[in-house]
Amino acid sequence: MSAWAALACDAAPKPLFPVEPKDKARDSEATRQSGFRKLLRYQGPSVTSWGVPNAGKRGLKAQAQSKREGLTAGVFDEHYAWNHGIAFLEWKDGKGDLSDNQIEWGNAMLERGFRVACVRTPEFALSLFLEWGAPVRGLQ
Repeated sequence: MSAWAALACDAAPKPLFPVEPKDKARDSEATRQSGFRKLLRYQGPSVTSWGVPNAGKRGLKAQAQSKREGLTAGVFDEHYAWNHGIAFLEWKDGKGDLSDNQIEWGNAMLERGFRVACVRTPEFALSLFLEWGAPVRGLQ
């Protein structure tokens, strides 16, 4: 065993960014994510969002093509931008866990000064946007 191999650790990476606790609601990840987009239409209309295709939901040929085109493992589901701000959110259902790739990507973006989080509910996501100074209104 080399000295470098001895440094390798089997411990899973830990997120350095906010992760909303799991919940018992039955809403799917897609339902939660689209719910936040709807909420933003009213609470933050100047925030723009776009989704990132997930290679895990494609065949092997399509995955290979996506990788050639620059798809990176772990990139978060949805990206948001406003004047002088950008955020990356990974959406999960009530029971979902982050993959090691997602944790590593999120930590790397956080270390570069970006706003990142793993969220489960539109309300939690909106509270983060308020905290991050995005042009959104809170819920009454």
